[in-house]
Amino acid sequence: MFQELHNYLPEPSLPIIEKWFADYSFNLKITKKRQTKLGDFRVKHRSVKHQITVNGNLNPYSFLITLTHEFAHLLVWENYKKRLQPHGSEWKNQFSALLMELIINQVFPEDIKNVLIEHAKNPAASSVRDVALTVVLNKYNPEKEIIYLSEIPLGAHFSIHNKRVFAKGEKRRTRYLCKEIASNKQYLVHGSAEVVLVDN
Repeated sequence: MFQELHNYLPEPSLPIIEKWFADYSFNLKITKKRQTKLGDFRVKHRSVKHQITVNGNLNPYSFLITLTHEFAHLLVWENYKKRLQPHGSEWKNQFSALLMELIINQVFPEDIKNVLIEHAKNPAASSVRDVALTVVLNKYNPEKEIIYLSEIPLGAHFSIHNKRVFAKGEKRRTRYLCKEIASNKQYLVHGSAEVVLVDN
């Protein structure tokens, strides 16, 4: 399992990940790109071990953050042995502690590190909800990563075809009422529109 990760993770993270995983038994599955999630964690059931999955199309830093996110779920389960809020305080504290270990060990480039320090203070259920983090991580994609309007949080600024900039508003059936920043005019934009995130 660990050997396979060499192809997906930034090299400085490898000894840390190996240390984290040493005392735990679980299956790690690297999947094709999924529209609805970057990774997930499933609790062991009967004879089947815990399972962590991570999308294999992610750049090394996105892959590492997603893997860390899911491993934090595993640690919370092992520590409490009961159902808790999936992204409650126990998970937030565990995930933050893991992220800070990676940051202290200088695993990330400076631009990601600066944003990640802020993210670790109160991590969201999905890294995609943190616009600043998504923007900086996308710089390291080997090819353009498609982001859909439906995936970004309310209030996030985005552009379509790198032209006008909008703020995402409330959903109206399949479309979102979005405000153009320059004119303050409102437009309905379909949730499946491909967008580029812009710093607020």
